[in-house]
Amino acid sequence: MQDTPEQLPTDLQADNPLWHFALAFWNFPGVESTCLELQRKGWSVTQILSACWLTISGQKYIGNESDTVTEWRTHVTGSLRLARQFIPRDDPDTAELRASIARNELEAERIELALTYQSLANARPDNASRQGSEHLARTNLGAAAPEATMDMETGQLLDALAKGLASFSSGTSGA
Repeated sequence: MQDTPEQLPTDLQADNPLWHFALAFWNFPGVESTCLELQRKGWSVTQILSACWLTISGQKYIGNESDTVTEWRTHVTGSLRLARQFIPRDDPDTAELRASIARNELEAERIELALTYQSLANARPDNASRQGSEHLARTNLGAAAPEATMDMETGQLLDALAKGLASFSSGTSGA
């Protein structure tokens, strides 16, 4: 981890296919709550969304991310999230500040996904077309895990996310 910020790539594409997927999938029934529950368990939502996006693309996710993505999440996205979470939800005196931080947090997440997209594009993930999509989703989500072992609840969340992804990619409502 560096003490000084690394320069962001000059060719960063904030508006990219991973970002568009993330926006659409996040709004699919059950996805937001499942991702946030996994985040509370130490998972990176960026890695979850990347694993899901690669699944839809028929590609294998190996779970590695660039130091730039990790540092951005730690120093920018995570710091904004902690600041937002520190401010009480229902305090009218701090409501605008909390809302402003939430907007900045979303923009930081967009840049984090852009950094991830660039990293994935440079890495050229392996094609995994021999696997069924639900199996690939489970494999990719497992690669996004912060640790090798997981409890039963986490496994159930991953199963729900894999099923939601299958519904999303087939165009069904998932409700």
